[in-house]
Amino acid sequence: MRTTTTVRKPRGSAITTLPPFISNFLKVEIGDELSWEIRTGEVILTSSKTRRKRTKLNDLLDKFGATQNTQSLEDEQWLNSAPQGRELV
Repeated sequence: MRTTTTVRKPRGSAITTLPPFISNFLKVEIGDELSWEIRTGEVILTSSKTRRKRTKLNDLLDKFGATQNTQSLEDEQWLNSAPQGRELV
């Protein structure tokens, strides 16, 4: 695959855009890091993104003990109290 982009210099650094088909192919997203390598006049662009395991909500909740899920007397009173201002309920 080949494509052409234009190098721009809006402020201090020279920048170019990453065409959608390349970012889709490399599976990169905004904020991911890319590795640039120059080899015999060619630029090699590699995704240096580490693949993270998708975290499920239940896995996160399992890390908390049952004592952290209990409500204090103050919490109960607050939850059962009447609105104090013009809150939407």
